[in-house]
Amino acid sequence: MPIKPICAAIVTAVTAALLAASPFVQGEEVALKAVTAWPKSNPGSQSFLRFIDKANKAGKGLFHINYIGGPEVTKPREQPNAMRNGLFDMMYGPGPYYSGLFPEVDFIQFTTPAEAHASGAFEMIRGVMKQKMAARFMGWFDSGLGLYLFTISEPKRTPSGGIDLTGLKMRSSPAYRNFIKDLGGTAIVMSPRDIYTALQRGTIDGLGTGLQVLVDEKLEKFVKYRIEPPMSHTGIFMIMNQKVYDGLPKQARDLLDKLSADWEVESRAFQAKKEGEHKANLAAAGMKTITLQEPEGKKFVALFRKGVWQRMVKNEKIKIDLNKLKKMLNYEG
Repeated sequence: MPIKPICAAIVTAVTAALLAASPFVQGEEVALKAVTAWPKSNPGSQSFLRFIDKANKAGKGLFHINYIGGPEVTKPREQPNAMRNGLFDMMYGPGPYYSGLFPEVDFIQFTTPAEAHASGAFEMIRGVMKQKMAARFMGWFDSGLGLYLFTISEPKRTPSGGIDLTGLKMRSSPAYRNFIKDLGGTAIVMSPRDIYTALQRGTIDGLGTGLQVLVDEKLEKFVKYRIEPPMSHTGIFMIMNQKVYDGLPKQARDLLDKLSADWEVESRAFQAKKEGEHKANLAAAGMKTITLQEPEGKKFVALFRKGVWQRMVKNEKIKIDLNKLKKMLNYEG
């Protein structure tokens, strides 16, 4: 058989194999479906919609992301499995929502997106997420939003200037229940929808939450003190079905990666500005800030991180080298 026909046959076979491996038709704009953990009106969802708008403009001809909804599509904690099963292709929401499936998400408590990329921690987490969730860790969006402690009355102080929550009942989540106890308080785990009524009735004396949630839920009507610094920061992720990502043309994959990396920076700056505005507005409305002087501020954060690290060490579902991660995060606890 002549060489040219043989080469042509090989090219045809390889092309057919590549097309069969991808669910998308080469040369056509790919439609991608995305969901959020919150309703469309939520500020977090609005941030993601701004990302989608920017991505669709940049990716015209390559891909188009269609937002199909929030919890009404799939409950937030069920979204990872729904995405794996092909109900949609992308999801945006708090990583801790699926910590039972992916406990490695706790790495966010020790670093920032920029630091995680520089240290290699981001790629390490991305690799484990691919293995455990069949998902691509696209980006850590809207970072830098603090998780603060708020109280109705001024909390007591330790002799060294720290916070003493003795005698206070604080609404908590399982993630920082032990932290509240370590500060002397009583941790009350309850659903977010019950917080307003609990504060109104005096069932709790304070809580841990973010500024945006505090304002959205009008909880500033009850709590009058905010402790600075924040005990931790948010981890809101955009992740994507790994098979869908792998099936995209290389140009589309590279563009999505770049857009995600850029949005990490842009959304962090945007949220920092909003955080500052919330603080100013709350202060103007009479909320007082208790700023822990050093070294008490660092000890406050270190106490929170200590509990997180202990939880990671004890968790048998963790599938990464924690000693290696610890060095990457420059964590000395």
